[in-house]
Amino acid sequence: PELGDNPRSVIETALASASVELRLGVGVTAIDAAGLTLADGERVPADMVVVCGGMVASPLTTQVESARDERGRLVVTPDLRVDGYPDVFATGDVAHAEVDDAGHVALMSCQHAMMMGRFAGYNAARDLLGLTTQPYRQERYVTCLDLGSAGAVFTSGWDREVEKSGAEAKKIKETINGEIIYPPAGGRDQILAAATLVPGHHKSPPEKR
Repeated sequence: PELGDNPRSVIETALASASVELRLGVGVTAIDAAGLTLADGERVPADMVVVCGGMVASPLTTQVESARDERGRLVVTPDLRVDGYPDVFATGDVAHAEVDDAGHVALMSCQHAMMMGRFAGYNAARDLLGLTTQPYRQERYVTCLDLGSAGAVFTSGWDREVEKSGAEAKKIKETINGEIIYPPAGGRDQILAAATLVPGHHKSPPEKR
């Protein structure tokens, strides 16, 4: 539901084409060897039940006596220091960090983890050198959801405006999964270039005229 209304029709069409039946707004009260029982009393027979219950931060965060959010992520300052621990930086899926001045919080995704990692490394190095750190900011936000045989759906902004869908969006998803999320290859120059705080694929596209 957090994806909102904009990509919903694309997702629903993809699920329907894959013969996926939906039961929305109802909980599960029991799971057994023959299936599951919903809160409204409906019985769903199944040979296998897969539960997707959301994500939580690494238990490593419990070693730090600091503020955490409902997913166990450590609350960090704008430059990604752990609140109350000026010599400790947190990043990725263990950090509760704001991405912009509007108060949006980074998601537990590669898109935000990779950028936070850049800023945390940059700031840790500058802190060791006695230099001023830089607040983490990631103004551009996109969603690229794989839809199996139906392709994918690509949205931009926190209101998730659909920009591409189907095979065209699938190519973007394949580039993300097959290239962008991996460490840079090449020599020193290529690696340092890839470590820039705002890589090319995170910059906002030019405005349409």
